[in-house]
Amino acid sequence: MEKEYYKNLAEKYFAGDITEVEISELAGWIRNNAQLAGWWEKEFEKSAADINPALRDKMFARIKMEVLKESSGISESRTPQQPAVKRTPDKALIPAWARWAAMICIPICIAFFTYNILSISNTDKARSPFIVKADKGDKATVVLPDGTDVILNSASQLSYLSDFGRNERRVQLEGEGYFKVAHDTRRTFIVQVGELEVKVMGTVFNVCAYSNDQDVTVVLLEGKVGIHTPSTSTTLSPGEKINYNKSTRKLSTEKVYPDDYVSWTKGNLYFQNESLENIMKALSRVYNVTIRIDSPKISEERFTGTIPGGGIQNALNIVMLTSPFRYEVEDSVIILKEK
Repeated sequence: MEKEYYKNLAEKYFAGDITEVEISELAGWIRNNAQLAGWWEKEFEKSAADINPALRDKMFARIKMEVLKESSGISESRTPQQPAVKRTPDKALIPAWARWAAMICIPICIAFFTYNILSISNTDKARSPFIVKADKGDKATVVLPDGTDVILNSASQLSYLSDFGRNERRVQLEGEGYFKVAHDTRRTFIVQVGELEVKVMGTVFNVCAYSNDQDVTVVLLEGKVGIHTPSTSTTLSPGEKINYNKSTRKLSTEKVYPDDYVSWTKGNLYFQNESLENIMKALSRVYNVTIRIDSPKISEERFTGTIPGGGIQNALNIVMLTSPFRYEVEDSVIILKEK
């Protein structure tokens, strides 16, 4: 945005529609950036090659001096015969030579500022992430530039930079995502979750990494993945699940039925010996509701099973079949209480 602003000031200067305050800003910017000023001078010399060299040098020197002179409030000496120039308030009058020179300089000026705007904005763009979000109660499907398919669960976010795939294929995940990675032996696909990285070439896996969960879990369906943390690394084979505790930074691996852990992509929810507290967090995300547990005893209850889609009431009724709680709704908040 800053570069665009100064580009506009330069165009206003050569058009004769610039205030003295704006001239000061423009000149200060050019003066304080020797590299940009040097580039401008070279481009002027190349673009004005068909002009007499002596005249060309005088023109450039005069233009540069004029900008800096007007910015610092220095007036040219004049003879008594020369009339005083009356300036419109806050407007700078541009002499005829400058307007004539502008026919040559405007393209140079625009090229100069466009060059710097593009070079800087391209750098910024390369560091600005593309973000895909799935809000509470929703899911999102995205196809990455390399052809990788991703499904995001509720309250999840995937981001990647515009240089994705140039040297590596790196994405950042917050929440839960199912990945079917396009095979590419030359460029590793990396899912980054905080300090943990899942590295693959081409495979199918699920990552669950909500910020308010204690563990990050990775379940592998096909292929092979590498799990890397600052202190350790390991590999997963199909049918394995890894748990990474964010507090202790320890990894543990277990055998699972991987299809159960991606049933959410079809509208179902699977829980394996999960606490009621964590189950309610998941239901809250999926159905975009607020759930509060009134009893610590209820929070520690465990549940294993699949909850099919069908709404929050259906989900609560299924969990209630094996857990000693009841629920009430107060001001749109679901409250779980002991039976």
